[in-house]
Amino acid sequence: MSGLFGLDIESRLTLDPGWDAPDSGSARAAAQLRDDLGRDETPVVVLFSPTQTGPNQVDSPAYRQVVEAALAPLYGNPQVSSLHTYYGTGNSNLRSRDGRMTYAVVNLKKGKDEGIAAFRALRDSVVSTQLEVTLGGELAVYVDVREQLDHDLRIAETVSFILLAVLLVWVFRSGVAAVLPLIVGAVTIVSSIAWLKVATGFMDINVYAPNVVSMLGLGLAVDYSLFMVSRFREELALGQPSDKALHTTMLTAGRTLMFSGVTVAASLFCLFLLPQRFFHNMGLAGGISVASAMMTTILLLPAMLALLGDRVNRLVPPFMARRPPNLGESGRWYRFSHFVMRNARTVLLVSLAILLVMGLPVKDMKIGPADSRSLPASAESRQVQNILENYFATSEVMPILVVAHTRGTLTAPGSLAALHRLSTDITTLPGVTRVTGLLSLDPSLGLADYQLLYQHPEQFPQAAGALTEFARGNTTLMYVHFKPDPTSDAARELVTRIRALPVLADLTEVQVGGFPAFHLDYLDSLRNRVPIVFAAIVAVIFVLLFLMLGSLLVPLKVVLTNLLSLSATFGALVWIIQEGNLSGLLGFTPQGALDGTILVLIFASAFGLSIDYEVFLLSRVKEMCDATKGDNLKSVSTGMQRSGPIITNAALLIGVVLGAFAMGEVVFIKAIGLGLLLSVLVDATLVRMLLVPSTLRLMGWLNWWAPKPLMRVYQRLNLGEGEIHSGGKP
Repeated sequence: MSGLFGLDIESRLTLDPGWDAPDSGSARAAAQLRDDLGRDETPVVVLFSPTQTGPNQVDSPAYRQVVEAALAPLYGNPQVSSLHTYYGTGNSNLRSRDGRMTYAVVNLKKGKDEGIAAFRALRDSVVSTQLEVTLGGELAVYVDVREQLDHDLRIAETVSFILLAVLLVWVFRSGVAAVLPLIVGAVTIVSSIAWLKVATGFMDINVYAPNVVSMLGLGLAVDYSLFMVSRFREELALGQPSDKALHTTMLTAGRTLMFSGVTVAASLFCLFLLPQRFFHNMGLAGGISVASAMMTTILLLPAMLALLGDRVNRLVPPFMARRPPNLGESGRWYRFSHFVMRNARTVLLVSLAILLVMGLPVKDMKIGPADSRSLPASAESRQVQNILENYFATSEVMPILVVAHTRGTLTAPGSLAALHRLSTDITTLPGVTRVTGLLSLDPSLGLADYQLLYQHPEQFPQAAGALTEFARGNTTLMYVHFKPDPTSDAARELVTRIRALPVLADLTEVQVGGFPAFHLDYLDSLRNRVPIVFAAIVAVIFVLLFLMLGSLLVPLKVVLTNLLSLSATFGALVWIIQEGNLSGLLGFTPQGALDGTILVLIFASAFGLSIDYEVFLLSRVKEMCDATKGDNLKSVSTGMQRSGPIITNAALLIGVVLGAFAMGEVVFIKAIGLGLLLSVLVDATLVRMLLVPSTLRLMGWLNWWAPKPLMRVYQRLNLGEGEIHSGGKP
């Protein structure tokens, strides 16, 4: 039923990602453009380049004739709000320096689908046999990203399912046991999509949310199933009947994965503390995925295990002899943990040194927006952007937008004087090439001329046309064109300078929007709110770990080691994604900066995932500690012996899922998949194998210490494990 219910999820999702920071200057400017001026549009670049058989000089009549013929269908298109060409405006910035290429700026109405349908119609209608026609701009990049993501995700899901099936057979050495996590994973994805559809009835959910479901839902479902099935088979190997084995499994692994699921979900739900709807969507999708994986594992999987009983070990591949679990003191993990604890101080220092060295590149981290370079080099919109950067003097695709409101009538002399002063002040700012609006009809006209023109606009068609294009009521729009790259620090500094200009008495309000302003506001919101989110994640996880373990210092140690682990992950991302090391091997273009969105999502997800393995290991150590009456050395060694192989296999399996996504062509998803994969690898090796046993050894009895008032709270809540009757000795 869930599968049928969620089939039409795509039709319920919004194509608006929800990046805007509410109540920011750029968001207010966008709202005023839409509500006061009726302008909710996005620019598209239509680039014309010569072919071998067509005209090759922009200024030739033949070239102009071909361009105008190709653009002719757009003049009657109701989705086109305006169209600017080199031939219609005389703007030399629309002509390449060598005179062989030109581009038109087509402003499309966004509508409910962010202009995607209009863009695709434009792509089909603007054609030429004599000139090469390619499309670029922000909307073109967005469409190319969506189409590439859809392609990459289908491949990633297929590849990860096939690899998981093979690896699960290798891990379990049983065909029956191997298929159980895949069933849980499939049910998790289907149920998560269904719950996501329910959520669309209460809030806008963007098209990126199902990607989170695929990545986190499948990975965690397989992880959780692995722990449950492994513990069940372990209890069967100790001689317990299947019903008691299942009971013990639910008391131990079941309880642990519930704590783990709540911990991961809680860290993701902390994303709601950020103002952008995009993060709300990601947190909700991630939380739903974790909750679905957890509930499916503790409800559906036990039912299947109860039905199967001993048959869970059947269908052993003939080339794989089933090995009984080594639960004694002769196992490799037991001996390895003893080695680590005998050399605890040395191991601790070496491990910390490695993590610190890996984290060193963080000091050079730069935060910047994603652009066309996040697409493969073959993407059309990226090629257009490269041509604009290399062959044109300045690109006028993403100007700064200034929305001004006058106190009196817009065409009154005082209002025009204030607008003229504002336009002049902006023009004199460093980097500004020109300002277009009501007062840019002719460079030879002065303020007095414009005041005369707009007193009688019906007598001057040019003035009437400008009022129609740039104004409505008491609101007017100015386009600020500039030299710096729209994604650069210089462009954001220009926005800050414009906002710092005084608002004159005849103006009631001035808002600054456009892409540079949006990105400035976006970074400011992250700078102000991300520390709160990080603190909330740390606090929530600390409390949940205390409620699980009854210890004060172990949760503190866990938080600190995970912060070190994440710093190593971010350092690796800077080294790879920002600086471009391994870019040839991984198939992407060095970005020069990291998208702040990526860092936030990785922190929230990776912090929860790393706690995942810590919870499974510490819960087993705590179980052994209770069984051995506080023997620290033996409890840690036995806990490592019994959980080490499972954690390693779990990291391998979720690593396959994350690695499949990291192989995608879009850098945004590649960086998230790669970041989470690195986090899992660092956590399952350096942290779990070295840091945890060494610190547990050095802390001794302090591991499970808590102040008496807190211990009374822990005991009263009774969330710890009760007495567990297992079929063998600890």
